[in-house]
Amino acid sequence: ETRRLVAGPSSEISKAVIEEFTHIFLADPAVLWLSESGNKVVTRDDNIAKAIGLNIEADKNLPDIILVDLAGDKPLLVFVEVVATDGPITERRRNALLSLTDNAGFDRQHVAFVTAYKDRDTSAFKKTVPSLAWESFAWFMSEPNNLIGMHAFSAEAGDLRRILTSHT
Repeated sequence: ETRRLVAGPSSEISKAVIEEFTHIFLADPAVLWLSESGNKVVTRDDNIAKAIGLNIEADKNLPDIILVDLAGDKPLLVFVEVVATDGPITERRRNALLSLTDNAGFDRQHVAFVTAYKDRDTSAFKKTVPSLAWESFAWFMSEPNNLIGMHAFSAEAGDLRRILTSHT
């Protein structure tokens, strides 16, 4: 399916998420939801979301994009917030979306959160990075093969060595 998006930085980032991010980071990607500037809730997307138990309220928990990776025995839901100026995945936002997936019966191990930006040098990233939620990721259109992971680790003696060796 093809969609026409209103021209602008948010649409440019959304297009990159769908055309690049999905093919780099997901094995069998599909777009479940795409919020459009002129039409925040697209009926066909809302119908699909409701069919799998996601009751998205436009005024409370409207995501910009919901991707799904259909590979494996259980699908992976990926909530993406596109940030051209403001609006990353914050702790409050992450918790609201987790409540949505909890109510739909999804295992939290099969839910991920990404905030998508144009570039690390943009004022949007610099402004919002302090509010990014733990256990979420930041992705940049200018560096499509990389993710920044916001992972919380408990502080114990020798933690840095354990963390570094588990991620190499």
